[in-house]
This record gives sequence, structure tokens and C-alpha cells, in this order.
Amino acid sequence: MKELTINLTDEQAKFLREFAEKQKPGAKDNASTAHAFHVVENKEFDFIPYSDDLNGFFEDLPLTFTTDCDYDRWWDDETEMISDWYEDRGEDCPIEIKPFSELRYNYFKGLLEEEELITEWSEYFEAYGVKLHAMAWRKTRWEKVAFFFIRDEAKRYMKYQSHNLNEPRVYTYSCGYANDGDFVPFRDLLMSMGAKLVEKVNA
Repeated sequence: MKELTINLTDEQAKFLREFAEKQKPGAKDNASTAHAFHVVENKEFDFIPYSDDLNGFFEDLPLTFTTDCDYDRWWDDETEMISDWYEDRGEDCPIEIKPFSELRYNYFKGLLEEEELITEWSEYFEAYGVKLHAMAWRKTRWEKVAFFFIRDEAKRYMKYQSHNLNEPRVYTYSCGYANDGDFVPFRDLLMSMGAKLVEKVNA
């Protein structure tokens, strides 16, 4: 055991006390996780171009649509996209907008006023006169953007950075099973320092 005297800034002392009080073993902010650290994660999406050949692999993912050549705006609902397509042009769709699932394998009288069999997405949008730019499955992923010892600090960051984030979350991780590296000793050191400061304040 070695003894060391160090000087702390007010901010360092504040964080150490908060860490010891809120992240001590068994604390609820650890989310039942040993040697916890907290990560602010941002919700992001990967888009997998639609293909009939791949439908069996990705059919559990939401299918999305865009008429935007810049890929900035996507729709989960084909009927909403058609409605918005006409609204953006200051018009109303001249025929009833029905979902693809209802029209598929059925004859439908589209804008050309001719009964046509709808079997594919391209035929569906063509019947409504909508120019589809892309169709893709949307897969959600979580991008790690910031790391914290104290869960409340992660929440604070998520709040003041909300304008840069999309549906963020705070996720609590463990340092890893049987991790004998540097994280646990350093975390325990910070915890012991914080506990000493708490003792002094309460003395």
C-alpha cells in the first residue's frame, strides 16, 4: 500500500463525491452492472436497397420509401408518401389511396383509368403517378458518442446536446467479464477517493 497526497480542483472533488454517492456498488444508477460505465448512444439507420431476391432475409425490418433524390426524407408508410407527394405539389390525389398489401395481386384502376394487375411495388407507385426514387429496408444501429462514469452526467450531456442527436439513449455497460486490465483498479481508485471526500463532508 502506498500513500499519495494530491491536490484536487473544486470540479474534480465535486465529481468524485458524486461518483461515490451515485455509483457505489449496488447503486441503482449502475443498472445491476458490475464496474459500470455509461454511454450516450445516438439512434442511426442503415438502409439496405430493396430486392425481391433478398426479401426473405430482411422481411422483419421496416420497408421505407423516398421520392427525394438527396435521400433526406423517408417514409415508413407508402400511403403517407403518396399523400405527401401530392400535398407538396399543392394537390390532392385524384383517386383513393390504398396500401400495397390491399392492391397486390388485384386489378386496380389507376390514374390512367385502366384496370391493371398490381404485382410489384413499381406497378403500385406507377398507378398513382408517383416517381419513387428508392426503396430500402431500414436497420437501426446505436452509435456511441460520449462516455461517462456518472449516469446523471450522461443524461445531462444528452439533454444539452439534444439538437445534435436523434432519439438518444443512455446505455450502461460493464467493463467486461474477468477484465483484469486497468479499468477496474482505476475505477476503484476514483471510488475510494470519492468516498473519502464524502466522509469529510459528513464528518
